[in-house]
Amino acid sequence: MRMLSAFLFSLFLTASAFAQTKTLSDGEALQIINADWNALTGALWIGERRVAENVPPGDCKSELLSVAQYDFLLNAERAGLVTIRYWDGRGAFLKEKDHTNKEKIEFFLSGRMEKMTIIPTKEAQKEQLRLEINGRTGCMFYKVGTYRIDIVTANKPLRKGTTDLAAVAVLYNVSYAPIYEKTNTAGKVNVANRRKANVLFRFDPSSKRWHILAFDAANADEEIKPVNIPAIYERIH
Repeated sequence: MRMLSAFLFSLFLTASAFAQTKTLSDGEALQIINADWNALTGALWIGERRVAENVPPGDCKSELLSVAQYDFLLNAERAGLVTIRYWDGRGAFLKEKDHTNKEKIEFFLSGRMEKMTIIPTKEAQKEQLRLEINGRTGCMFYKVGTYRIDIVTANKPLRKGTTDLAAVAVLYNVSYAPIYEKTNTAGKVNVANRRKANVLFRFDPSSKRWHILAFDAANADEEIKPVNIPAIYERIH
């Protein structure tokens, strides 16, 4: 199965054993994913921020943002969801033409721009679920979408060390909420409503429950890039 092969390959290479006593049923996997994903929230990273290359994603407290986060915010700006004001007048030249996201990112990485203030617009605030302010930085949280995970295409029990895991592949539909949909549309990002995902579960012996550790997803007709799951899996002992 091509959609699961990349996901399982790195797991199989390093798993210490495959025999285990705990298994996750397809029905329980669907129930957990539906509950978790329908509670997902996204964040607009607001306040005073900088951008750097090869850094982990910034949070609501960190001033530093990753390139991917800045790219998302630039799309949100194009969608009328945030305003971005650059410090010390360094963004004045941006009015000369409609620069691409790639160009604006390079301006930050080269030092031509150093700092910015990001403010959500009234349009974005209509979708606000929660606002978190930490001094000069913060986040405005919003609903990502409504999910219906309906098909399990693979379910493989795994064990690494003393940890019981399950590698599950699913197909699902999602109806995106306004901020996520408008931002992706403005950035011409093709995020379809029919998608697929590889999901890594861990069994917690203390609560006797399965929990989602990480997932990677793609449009249903595209290949899934293994990013989050391999990073999490490597840290399991």
